Amino acid sequence: MDLDSPASSSISSNFRMSASHDARKSAGLSLADIAHQIGRDRIHALNLIKRFDLPSFTGNHFPPSYLPFLRNLVFLRLAQVSEERLLELWGIERKLMTLLHADTLGSPTWMLDGHLHQGGDERRLLLSRFDLGADLDMTSLQPDLNFAAPSAELFASRDMGEDVLRVLTRYLQLLGPIRSALREQAPILQSAARWARNASQ
Repeated sequence: MDLDSPASSSISSNFRMSASHDARKSAGLSLADIAHQIGRDRIHALNLIKRFDLPSFTGNHFPPSYLPFLRNLVFLRLAQVSEERLLELWGIERKLMTLLHADTLGSPTWMLDGHLHQGGDERRLLLSRFDLGADLDMTSLQPDLNFAAPSAELFASRDMGEDVLRVLTRYLQLLGPIRSALREQAPILQSAARWARNASQ
């Protein structure tokens, strides 16, 4: 193909546009992007990042996983779940992930990488969306579920399984009231959203 031909110029132009688009995607999100999409100002978004002890980034380098995590925090606060309770739940989730060695996979955002995957909601922790490998509802119905069994692939030892079981029990104790609050607040928030749409027209 003649490199100076119109067809070659068009291909080259399309390639440059595609490369530019990919570069923008790989650059991640800016704090302003995140703040806009969660409906809060940048200071509020930055304070959430700090209070939940997330890695700090500058410019347009916030990973995509930050957006759903922070957006879910805003939704939970709208559902009258206190920040103190969310911080406690987050601490327990991080403890569980650490016990399962999620922090050794080489990703600086290991605590949020569950947001990059779809499906398996019944196995995922609420805030991090970490896949626990077991159905949370079944675990809550069977508190004696033997995570400490020597054959369990998740755990390197019986002691490790027992540690996970203790932390998971505390997690489920915290999760229950939060789920109840979500069920109670859901119809109110839906009504509020309908009213806001009508009132804004």
